Amino acid sequence: MIWKHWPMDISGNEGCTLTGALSVTTEVANSITLIHGPAGCAHHNVSLLQAVHLARDRISMPRIRSTDLKEEEIIFGGENALEEAIRETTRMGPDLICVLSTCVTGTIGDDVGGVCGGDWGIPVLALENAGFLGGGFYSGSLQALISLAGLCNPAAGNGTVNLIGEKSLEYEVEEQYLETKRLLALMGVGVNIRFVRHTSLPEIRRMGEASLNVLRDPGISALGSHLQARLSIPYLDSFPVGMEGTLRFLEKAGDYLDLDSSRAIKTERTHQRKILSKFSQLKGKRIRLDPSLLAPNDREGAFELLDALDMALDPQGFRVPVPDPFPVGTSGLLRLLHRWRRFAHA
Repeated sequence: MIWKHWPMDISGNEGCTLTGALSVTTEVANSITLIHGPAGCAHHNVSLLQAVHLARDRISMPRIRSTDLKEEEIIFGGENALEEAIRETTRMGPDLICVLSTCVTGTIGDDVGGVCGGDWGIPVLALENAGFLGGGFYSGSLQALISLAGLCNPAAGNGTVNLIGEKSLEYEVEEQYLETKRLLALMGVGVNIRFVRHTSLPEIRRMGEASLNVLRDPGISALGSHLQARLSIPYLDSFPVGMEGTLRFLEKAGDYLDLDSSRAIKTERTHQRKILSKFSQLKGKRIRLDPSLLAPNDREGAFELLDALDMALDPQGFRVPVPDPFPVGTSGLLRLLHRWRRFAHA
């Protein structure tokens, strides 16, 4: 059999645009996401999100509804169905409704923005998610974040930090948040909001009160620039990655917040040395991993560990896991070293 096309990139960035948007909008408390399209577009996404939630001990159903377009609406237009669905959804008392279009409604040309722009008494956001026109999971989530950012306004900075673009479907998402929060606390800095993770509309409205945005990764730098232009909040382009990367994170955050980070850096460097001392069994081990699969920051973090423990790459060595994304901060490296020790039989 000869394959005419072969999907070389099967990462989350190349999934459905609609799923990417849902991974953001369903994180807003007391909001409802309304999918404008056939019921199947909602059904498979509800199943996916619920399965991911259950795997993380989160016993909740994502609040998703569908306009459930049938053949008649697909032929003659679904705007009336959308109006009625929004009206019914407002009666459920949400703070916010996010309306997500689909490939079907993009094809038939429904004016989703026009319908959502009516006087509904609460914010009703329209998000275009016709993935067949271009884009994938990543662009869907990015567009959802930019749309939600329109709900807040500039304010005076209060010395706190916003965490921007956490990926709700990512493994260890809560561990990454707690580690970043711990590192900021070394300088006495608190988290203003998580945009968007377990976040409410009132919290989103006060996003402009922070003095610094910290992006989940450099892939959403466009969002960081958008927020900087709109809210006058500077940004760091990544959560902390690697030993030196974690120390640089503290230094840069301190610079942006006009804080002396030297004590925090000294404390964290001592913490890192103590952790490395607990894995002396790994010294001299020869391991196998593929650096070409790692992003530049991740590659730096992996090689730091190899050098610190006098380990070496060897095609015949023990194969050890390198998770994607790479672990965040010092605590993430601690979890990774525990795994490496098991795989290397140390």
